[in-house]
Amino acid sequence: MHYYRAMATAKKRTFPLRCAGMDVGSNAFRIVIAEFRSPTRYRILERKRVPVRLGESVFRAGRIDPETMERALAAFREFRDFMEEYGVVLHRAVATSATREAKNRAAFLERVHEETGIDLELIPGTEEARLVALGVRAKVPLTRGTSLILDVGGGSSELALVQRGEILLVESHNLGAVRLMERVDGAPGRDLLRFLRETIRTSRFPMLDSLRGHSITHLVGTGGNIEALATIAHNGAGAKKPVALRIPRLKALLERMARLKPEERARTFDLKPDRADVIVPAGAVFEYVATRTRARELIVPFVGLVDGVLLDLARTAGRSGKKELETSQTINAAIAVLRKYEADTRHAKHVALLACSLFDQLESLHELGKRDRLLLEIAALLHEVGNFIAASGHHRHAYYIIATTPILGLSDEELEIVANVARYHRKAPPDPSHEAYAELPEKAQERVRALAAILRVADALDHDHRQRVTKVTAKRRGSDLKLKLRASGDVTLDEWSVSQKGDLLRDEFDVKAIEVTHG
Repeated sequence: MHYYRAMATAKKRTFPLRCAGMDVGSNAFRIVIAEFRSPTRYRILERKRVPVRLGESVFRAGRIDPETMERALAAFREFRDFMEEYGVVLHRAVATSATREAKNRAAFLERVHEETGIDLELIPGTEEARLVALGVRAKVPLTRGTSLILDVGGGSSELALVQRGEILLVESHNLGAVRLMERVDGAPGRDLLRFLRETIRTSRFPMLDSLRGHSITHLVGTGGNIEALATIAHNGAGAKKPVALRIPRLKALLERMARLKPEERARTFDLKPDRADVIVPAGAVFEYVATRTRARELIVPFVGLVDGVLLDLARTAGRSGKKELETSQTINAAIAVLRKYEADTRHAKHVALLACSLFDQLESLHELGKRDRLLLEIAALLHEVGNFIAASGHHRHAYYIIATTPILGLSDEELEIVANVARYHRKAPPDPSHEAYAELPEKAQERVRALAAILRVADALDHDHRQRVTKVTAKRRGSDLKLKLRASGDVTLDEWSVSQKGDLLRDEFDVKAIEVTHG
């Protein structure tokens, strides 16, 4: 389940809110970071494009090749650095046709998650079209008549039919610029445009067929290639607002570009190499749709899929609440660290479940808040990552790994608290002679002691890593704490472990004895 869908309970939330949207396309990766004042009012803080061409290897061999995989992961690490720099609390990353079609997509998604904490979501072409339309409507009202939005990416093209501002139909086609370039590879310059036009003409466009005889009020074009063509048509001026690209001018540009080799296009029109080789195939798709709809011009709003992703995320945050989304996202980042250091995932998640259950039941004793519960859950997930270095002293190794590994959504002090809580899941309790603990503010030290006390007991309840204890019920009886276990199999070892590791909980919460029963 993805973080932005994970929480169903709507809460009142507060803007401003910093969000990031990411688009993992077939020709390039994009990130946009913005600060939202409301779900629709925002200002862009950062916009970055990284030329990673996933589609080149996927459309040729069906897989993301190792070299491209490494470039992609480097791009995601750069995106994560941007998000940390700008204090992003919510993000959504979507992947389109190249990733969808890659046979090794599962390995790719897993590596992205493990190495960066970013959940990469595969979306169908119809969702891609919806998000593009959402981004366009924020820039172009489209409240009159019937409009058609065409987005041409590296691997696919999406159409969205909009009537009086409402999206009626969406349609996706495996007809992208990189894919087309592969299909006409080797065509001589004088014949390139003819080959492209014939290839596109053989593709079926049911939406265009249904529009035969009906007029289109606006034809809107999105994607990096049509933006580049519009910029050239307007004498190289960058656009902050929508511009109109006349279809005769588009055709003339394509005719001229098709006669040039990609490197010549790059020099003549000041294009990046990864744009120069695909701009003619992409432009030919726009030309075809414009001809079919008898449009005289294309409106180019200079927004695209990544903008729609960003707006959709902010709108979702407005419905579901910042804190719930942020919590789920931070846990995802912690799980990425857990997997990176090859800890026992089943044990870690089970201890986290037991720890949170104890936290909830012992609220009257510890008087901590929801944020502390999150820190406890993350510490429980990561308490054994130190085994990656060595089993001996793994609690101290866990402190080092956690303290030096940024986790999206945690402040520096919170990361130190998590690292200390994990460090004290076994052996000696917190002590002022321990340097890392002593450097924490007094209030943070109190949080560490309380959370570590709970974690030690939760860890004891899965002493043999076999998840025999399925549920724990905790009740205070006078000066004693009674733990009733629901278990499958022999839990004698777990009960003994609680008696050994319950020392900090007894001291911290003024408990005389911990009595464990099961049934």
